[in-house]
Amino acid sequence: MRFSAGIDLGGTFTKLALVDSDGDLLDREKFSSLIGSPPRVLLRNARAALEAMCARMHLPYPPTEGCGVEVPGVVDYASGTVRLSGAFGWTGVPLREIAEEVLGCRVAVDTDVNAGLLADLHFGQASTASEILYVSWGTGIGAGLAVARTVYHSRNGAMGNFGHTLAKPNSSRRCYCGISGCLEIEIGARSLVQKAHIQILQGKTTLMSNENVLTPELIAVAARAEDALAHEILREAVTLLARTLSASLAMLNPDVVVFAGGVSACLPLMRDVFDLELARSVPAFTLANTTIGYSAFGESAGVVGAAKLATLWRPK
Repeated sequence: MRFSAGIDLGGTFTKLALVDSDGDLLDREKFSSLIGSPPRVLLRNARAALEAMCARMHLPYPPTEGCGVEVPGVVDYASGTVRLSGAFGWTGVPLREIAEEVLGCRVAVDTDVNAGLLADLHFGQASTASEILYVSWGTGIGAGLAVARTVYHSRNGAMGNFGHTLAKPNSSRRCYCGISGCLEIEIGARSLVQKAHIQILQGKTTLMSNENVLTPELIAVAARAEDALAHEILREAVTLLARTLSASLAMLNPDVVVFAGGVSACLPLMRDVFDLELARSVPAFTLANTTIGYSAFGESAGVVGAAKLATLWRPK
């Protein structure tokens, strides 16, 4: 059997999967990312888990098609170097070189968003589209672009930092990127939770007051129950998202926009607000030819896409 492995190095969890040539998950695992650990430590843990998974599935190690590794941040796709990853505190890490040494196989490296894009491009929502804009909305916010069904990589790997687009010019919230009021600092997962906490501490009446640990998922639950604060937070979030997205839609005119990431599950609750803002901000001739949907892969998008990345990578 031809199969590859995907490693999703996330800010909270490391996810791993064995994936066949049809994009089907053969086996998967998840464990804490141990933020602050050197890359070799993370990859040694990943190798031990992958070897156990292969043994469990009666498959050889290393995987026949190699391994793909995805990481949040700025990645030089050609060299496999992580130029910057805020989640891990990495700068200039030769991740592909280290991974090939530790994993003992051919390795491809790209951003988490580009990996997710590959999953839907080849096996999901965008499998018949030509131009695709993929937006991941979670702890961070990023975007990937496919043109003529090929993932676009910029010369320095920094393309796709959609979350660091100015969304709220008068905001005092400052992001590590250096911008006050960028989309990520306004509507990323942590920011939504922080905004809810501030309102609760100020005495705002809400169903969320009883929660010990607040998450975007619980904000969504409260919104479904017609909680006014949850509605207010999500309404502002999707309005800023649509307003910030509008310039990209007008410029790129993609066939399909695919939303992914944990917080994107909130979007259907406020889809009418989102669509209204898009109608105000995007030319009608653009919207008429663009389909907006949701990833078919949930939290597995990264590992499925990373595994596909391994089969596409050809060193130059």
